[in-house]
Amino acid sequence: MEYLIQQKTDFDFEIIIVDNSCDAENAERLRQLKQHKNVHVIINEKNIGYIRGNNLGVAKAQGEYLIILNPDILCTDENSLQKLIDFMEQNPDVGIAGPKQVNDDGSIAMTVRAFPKLFLQIARRTFLRHLPLIRKWVAYDEMQHLDYTKTQPVDWLQSSFWIIRKNLWQEFGGLSEDYFIFMSDPDLCFKCWKKGEKVMYYPKVEVHADGIRCSDGGISDFFTKWTLRQHFKEACRYWRKHWTKKNPRKS
Repeated sequence: MEYLIQQKTDFDFEIIIVDNSCDAENAERLRQLKQHKNVHVIINEKNIGYIRGNNLGVAKAQGEYLIILNPDILCTDENSLQKLIDFMEQNPDVGIAGPKQVNDDGSIAMTVRAFPKLFLQIARRTFLRHLPLIRKWVAYDEMQHLDYTKTQPVDWLQSSFWIIRKNLWQEFGGLSEDYFIFMSDPDLCFKCWKKGEKVMYYPKVEVHADGIRCSDGGISDFFTKWTLRQHFKEACRYWRKHWTKKNPRKS
């Protein structure tokens, strides 16, 4: 959190923290951050989910731009926020943008994806991903071919770190509460492209992440890991909603 508080900008910004942990000690630590005049803390008595938690925080926001930021992300460059705002100001046709994320081991986090296809989401967790043709489809779906040094339009970005125009967020009603944790980010990026607004990967801002994904796991983990089952459930929900629609980025 100190990295955010210490950001250098030529504009005022506020930090809204939404705590879903249901942990008394964690809540007390977060309350101490209220000593900073631009920090607001919302403590939930129960875990209302990633989607509703973000929507709740944004409902309190006053700014023209919103940055959705997971707690495991570190903005070690004190100019990160300024660079993101400058990029959005210089590119009025961009609705959503996200930075390069680097994991603790130095690898680039896979925050860029093609719009989800249910079959490939299943295949990548099974032996099917090793079959020649399917291996190519999975590689494309995971954007393994992408040059992660270049600023470029992409289908969708994980909302672990987003900047989005507030008027666009409000027009779409925020993250869809049809979901609990997953799939609301490709859903909103789909809406963004459909409206004619770009979704951009912007590596000139680089942040650090722990590399841990709660949806990680193969078919053998399906019956022991709740988050994996939830991911599949919400992937099915996304598929039912979008399977007949054309990719709006290519239309």
